[in-house]
Amino acid sequence: MSWRIDNLPDGGLMIEHLAVPRFTARWTTGEFPIDQVRDGAFFWTDEGGSPEDAIHLYGFAWEDVVPGGEAFEQLMARVVFMIEASIIGGL
Repeated sequence: MSWRIDNLPDGGLMIEHLAVPRFTARWTTGEFPIDQVRDGAFFWTDEGGSPEDAIHLYGFAWEDVVPGGEAFEQLMARVVFMIEASIIGGL
């Protein structure tokens, strides 16, 4: 398995990609947590049926080179898929 989703000790949720490109990111759903974004890097999707369905990723910590362009978009699509699967109980 190349993904791990877990609760953080200080509160909140984290997703970790264990294969290259390795990274961790905090995530949440609902309203955008701008007060928690520290480094300016964030990603979100609003493809759900309501604002509560939005998924926000922030607090990225990359261990490998950050992919660019289409590779980044594809990786973020996989991240969102894994979070959605976790939410609905598919993981």
